[in-house]
This record gives sequence, structure tokens and C-alpha cells, in this order.
Amino acid sequence: MAFHKKKTNRVSCDSPEALFRDLRNRTAEGLLSHQADILRRYQNEAFGKPDVAIELPTGSGKTLVGLLIAEFRRITKRERVLYLCPNIQLVKQVVEHSERKYGIKATPFVGSAREYNPASKTKYQMGDTIAVAPYSALFNTKPFFDSPQLIILDDAHASENYIASNWSMLISRSEYKEIYLGLLGILKDVIPAPALRRFQADDNDYVDRHSVELIPTQRILTLLPTLTDFLDVQTATLQLKYPWSLLRDHVEACQVYVSFSGILVRPYIPPSFTHLPFAQATQRVFMSATLGRGGDLERITGVKSFCRLPIPDGWDKQGIGRRFFMFPELSLESNAVPDLVVRMIKKSGRALVLVPSEKSAESFQKLLQDEGISVFRARDIEDSKDAFIAKELAAVVLANRYDGIDFLGNDCRLLILNGLPKSSNLQELFLMSRLASGVLLEDRIRTRIIQAVGRCTRSATDYAAVCVIGEDFFDWLVLNEKRALFHPELQGELTFGVENSKDMPDNDFLENLAIFLAHDDDWDDIDNQILEYRDTTTQTSIPGEINLLEAVPHEVDYQYAIWNRDFVRCVEKSERISSILAGNEVKGLRGLWNYFGGLASYQAFLNCGEKLYRQKSADLYLRAVTCTPSLSWLRELAAENREDVVDAQADSDAEALLESSIDRIEMLIDSRFNNPRKFENAAREILNGLAGNDSKAFENAHVNLGTMLGFRSSNSNSNAAPDPWWVAGDRLCLVAEDKSDSQPENPVPVKHVRQAASHAKWIKENVSLREDARIFIVMITPEKTIAEAARVYADNVAWWHIDDFRAWARSAINVIRTLKTTFPGMGSQEWRDSAKKVLREAGLDPESIVKRACQKFLKELPVR
Repeated sequence: MAFHKKKTNRVSCDSPEALFRDLRNRTAEGLLSHQADILRRYQNEAFGKPDVAIELPTGSGKTLVGLLIAEFRRITKRERVLYLCPNIQLVKQVVEHSERKYGIKATPFVGSAREYNPASKTKYQMGDTIAVAPYSALFNTKPFFDSPQLIILDDAHASENYIASNWSMLISRSEYKEIYLGLLGILKDVIPAPALRRFQADDNDYVDRHSVELIPTQRILTLLPTLTDFLDVQTATLQLKYPWSLLRDHVEACQVYVSFSGILVRPYIPPSFTHLPFAQATQRVFMSATLGRGGDLERITGVKSFCRLPIPDGWDKQGIGRRFFMFPELSLESNAVPDLVVRMIKKSGRALVLVPSEKSAESFQKLLQDEGISVFRARDIEDSKDAFIAKELAAVVLANRYDGIDFLGNDCRLLILNGLPKSSNLQELFLMSRLASGVLLEDRIRTRIIQAVGRCTRSATDYAAVCVIGEDFFDWLVLNEKRALFHPELQGELTFGVENSKDMPDNDFLENLAIFLAHDDDWDDIDNQILEYRDTTTQTSIPGEINLLEAVPHEVDYQYAIWNRDFVRCVEKSERISSILAGNEVKGLRGLWNYFGGLASYQAFLNCGEKLYRQKSADLYLRAVTCTPSLSWLRELAAENREDVVDAQADSDAEALLESSIDRIEMLIDSRFNNPRKFENAAREILNGLAGNDSKAFENAHVNLGTMLGFRSSNSNSNAAPDPWWVAGDRLCLVAEDKSDSQPENPVPVKHVRQAASHAKWIKENVSLREDARIFIVMITPEKTIAEAARVYADNVAWWHIDDFRAWARSAINVIRTLKTTFPGMGSQEWRDSAKKVLREAGLDPESIVKRACQKFLKELPVR
């Protein structure tokens, strides 16, 4: 019979909890107590609220909670329901669980909207099914889902890049090099010349490759016509045209971040309510492993406030499943770790390997395949994990996928975590590395780490080993102060893992792994130690989180106001925000909001011509200077907007130089030296190189010492080039002539002095510096006298006896060692302030180092 029968709604349930009991096709036996509790709270407190945030830990079954809310509203209110997931693999996983485990009809929508099944589209539009799709299906310029009534946002804590991408244009140097270089050309007059040369170079050192500049929007305003015309043409046939279409008329409401890897244009907070399909929904439900206590979810989503349903009672100590952490690099040299990882995978059978980049993934894939281990990539498990699970020896290797991939029970018992999911875009990197505002991102980073380590523990009885390797795990997972930010159960696991990774040979790691995987009585006795660690810990608060939570509604208001060019309201909001952000722990953010206020004041002046606003912009820029001295252009902006700005240039230069050193030292410790073993190896290599007479080894050690002290340090092998040079902040350069192989009894000869005297000219022609940069020359030598004929060239060349230099280097390394031991991770204003004090007192700020190097000049040596 071809006729359609009339559908009748015979469901009489009055809540999502009651609905579950009516789902006869489900295989799940019943709701867990915490799931039932949160569903009751939703029904009683949040059913009619527009924005709801539900907190349930990773692995606790929040997908079922979201699906029950979705199905209940679909049936009782006939709403069009859109369930959003971070990626396609998770879309298919949710649909599979929905139908097989819970008996709820759901339909996947993946790929291009043009390829959606017509029947499926009709079912969704008529409210006959739950549509499950990736975030990108809603957050794009022309979504098929243009009028959802209920939106469930799963893994909302991981949605920042998915939502913000709609208003973010990343011009990758590797993918769009000509556009990248063309934009640099347009911005050349508003980027400091040395930074511009570094961005235009073919390569840079690690720190320069990862440094980020924020381009002052006030200076971009005059370039808008040229910039707009350029991007209109260049993006017309590329994917970039979609975000550019939303940004082109709102560039003054955005920030422009430039790095060696790319240029990012985006608003500080995504203005999600300017996207009508999102804004016009009756209700938006955000499912998250953590709601945070500092307003991070509001900043991620552009939602001013939520009806919050926090984690149910009883979860303050106990967690989901059991993880056994191993940190091989606390005991083993890095070159011994790959072999151990291979042996761990062979002992476990199947493993999930999470790495930060495609390059790392390819390297791991080759390593494992060479050892006879089958390797699966993201595309291989997108539709199903069955092929992987069927293998007795296999690994899934995923790049930058720390969420949305789950392995339950015996599917996988080993997780290899190579690097932590910390800053994921240029804005986050800028906030941490240039504004010391890691406090703003600590909740976000903590959540990402929780997501990453929980990929293989998906139920209360599940268990998996987690092997953490790479350069950046130490500060977050080993140091006590960062561990204390985690849930007590995870703290207990981490503490146990650290204690059982010290002074361990590789075979002991394998033996412990075998005991854990067996999970019998032997492990049960050991597991009690984790519980003891857990029961003696408490979860500490993130510093400044009360201020951050109080400020966030005003921050969101500011973003919508500047998007709509209500600059006067922006000034009011920015001043309110900066007054809330009191205290040293949020000092960098206070500086940022004073900068935003100065920018809004300047735009208000352009809009209405009132000189009062230009005066206020200068005042706010100057307030920002006191919080963020490393952004030297803030004082320049203040001077442009007010003629009577007092230019304390000498003091501000010295402070800016020290800030630049701290920036580099901080990034170096975070990326290279967070493991004590790696720092000590580097220190030994430097001191050994400086101790000998081998000129090449001495110069390499000299370069590495400069890097360790926070300079941009380099050397050249070309003829007539100087030996190592150290650059601070693009405006101070100490260039050396190393003569470690000279004989102490000989006088310094004419040719060496003449060569050293020419170094300033070479530096100006070959090194990225400001035009007004100061250049100092020093000769490091065992010689104590000078040839008579050489004195005529020696006026501007300092002398540093090699023995004194070696002793000074040893002392300097000890100071950096001290700073390293107190380092809590990127973005700590308290550590930066303490580090600046330590460096000043030790005479290791850039100005003091130059003063020490130039205590005596060659011309003052006795003549021989």
C-alpha cells in the first residue's frame, strides 16, 4: 500500500527521564543516578531557558542525557532538533549509540549540504528525526540548518575553534604563501621592521617561529581600503572567501595576529548571536565536561550567560574509570623512548597515539610500520572502528585530535600522548606568551588535557594506561601547582604515575604495564595507593577566576557593541572590565582591556570628532603600558593621540628589553627545558663547549648560552662575519669576536681588532634590528695585552677575558636553573614578575649584560 498512514503521538511521558523508560528498543539497562539527577534538574530549572549549560565528566554518559533532552522536546514540542558534534567521526558515533544502545532515531548529516539525502532533510524539517551534524554544518555562511529550534552542542568545551572559525580567517604561510607575503607588504609600515624581516625570512629559530605580534588596529584603519581590495580579489576563489565575507565590513572589530606561520584575523570573542540560525533557536543546550569557574564557556561561545546545571553531588572526589600514567622521560633519555613506546604497544596489542601535528603523525606512522604494527589514521576509522579492533597488533595515530574519539573497554587499553593540547591558535598563543595571561586559558587547557587522557576510559569500570612523552608535559602534569588544578581522582593518578616513573629502567615500565593490563589482585593492591593519593588532595581554584567570571558578561557585551560600531558603549564596557580585573594575576588582561578601551575611544573620536575621546584613548593606552610593557607600540599610540605624553624612553626601553628576554626564556622553558633532564643536558653542553679551545665548539656554546638567557642568538660561517651575536628586543645587540684558540701570552693583533671593529656595520646590513638599535662589540679572548698598532682601531671594542666569561656563564646558567625550577607554565604573571626581579638582581637583564661585557675596552689593555 502506497498511502501514508497518519502519525499519532501516543507518548504521554512528562519528562526526559520518563521518556527513557518508554524506549523499548534500547539495549542500555537504565539511567545512572547522576544522569537521572541532571535530567530532573533540567526539567525543573532549565526547560524554558534559552541557554543551558550542563556539566558531566568525560565518560559519564552525557551523550545519553543530550539525546534524551533532544528526543523529548522533538516529541512533545515537535521542534526541529540539531545535535552538534566536533567532527564527522563523532557524528557517526553518536548516531550509532543513539539507535543501537538507546533506541532513539537519529540521522547523520555529513559532507556538503548539496549531498544531504532529500528524505533525511525532510524528516529533520518536519521534526521527525534528530539531525546529528558537525559544528561546521551550522557555523558557515549558508547552512542548510537555517532554523533549528533546539540546538544541542556536545563537547561544548571543545567548540572554541569550531564556533570561532566562522569569524576567523587564517592565512597560512604554507598554504597561501603569496597572500601571506602580500598582506605583509600591505602591513609593512605598521609592523616593526625587524619583526617584518623575520616574518619574510625563509626560516627562523624556534622562538621566532612561534612568536606572535598583535598589529594595532588603530594603525590598520588607514590601510582598510587597500587591505579590503586586496583580500576581495585574493580570496574570491578560495575557501577563505567565506570567513572574509563576514569579516570584511567589521575589521575594526577584529584583532590581526601575525606570526611566521600565518596571519589570523578574528574578533576577540566570536559574535555568535549575529548568526541567525544560532541566535533564533528556542533553546541552546551546551554539554560540557566542565563549565569552568572563570567564564571560559561564555568567551568560547559568545553567550553572555547560562542557566548552569553543574556536576551532581558526589563527584567532587571520585572519577570515571582508572588510568595508569607513565612518564618515561623522567628516567630515560629521549632517544630511548621510541623503542620503549613500540614495546609497550606490542605488549598491549592495540594503542591510540595522539600527536600535535601531521608531521609528528607521519613520523610515528613510519616508526610503527617499520616495527610491523598496523597503523590506522583518522580517515580509516571515520565510518567504523571495527577494522582496527579486529587487529591483534595495531595503533590509531591521530594528529591534533584530542577529543571526539572514544575507545571503550578492550577496544584499546593504551594511550600514547605525545605533547599536550595547549594553545591551539595565534590568539591563544599571544595571550600566553606576550600578555602573560595564561590564567585566562588555564581552564581551557585543563579541560583539553582531561579530554585527551580520557579517550580510552569511557565508563566507571574501564581502565587504560597513558604513556606521556614529548617536551611539554612536565609543567602541567608533573609540577604540583598545576596538578592541583585537576579533579582529585586525576591528581591521584598523576601523582602515582610520577612517583612510579622516577629512576625507572625501561624494563620496569614494561613490567608495571603488564601488571596494570592484567588488572588482577596484584593491581588491586597497588590501586589503593592511587586512592590514598586521591583522598589527600583537593582541587584548587585558578587564580583570579572570580574576577574573570564577573568580567565576562561585560566582555561579551563589548564584543557585540564594537561589532555594531557602538564605540561609546565599548569605552564604558572596557573601563568596567579593567576595574573588575584587579590584582596581579590578571594584570596582562587588564592591560589588554585598557588597550581595547583606548582603541574604542579613538574610533569614537573618528566617529564624532570629539577631542575628549582622543585624549581618553591616550590615557587608556598609557594604562595598558603599565600592565603590558612588552608591547612597545602602546606608548607610541598614546603619543600619537596626545601631544603632552611624557616619553620616559630610557626606562621604557630597559623594561621592554627585559620583557622581551622573559618572553623568550618563558617559551624556551615551556617548550625545550620543562624536563630537568633536557635542561641539564643543554647546560652541560654549553659549559663543556666554553671550557675548551675548540673555536667552533666555543662559538656554538656561546650561541646557545645567549638563547638560554633570552636573546635572539645566532652566528654566521661567512667570511668577515662576526662570531655570535645576541639581540634583545630588536633594539640592542651585543656582537662578539671569539678568540678561544688564541695564546694567552700573545698580544691582541691588529687584524683581530680591525675585524672586530667592522662588526657593527655587518650587523646593520645583515641582522633584523630597528634603525635606532644600539650595537656593542666585545672580544672574548685569553689575551691580556694589545699590539701597539692595534690601538687605533680599538676605541669601540670591549674586552672580556675568557676565564671571566666562563665563570660568568656558569653563574648565569645557575640563575636560569633557579627560574626553571619555579616555572609553573606559560602565561603566569607572578612568575614573570619574579623572574624579572631575579634577572635584575643577578645582573642578567639585557642592559646589565651589555654593561658587564663592556666594563673594559681593548684600548685600555697594556701594550706589547
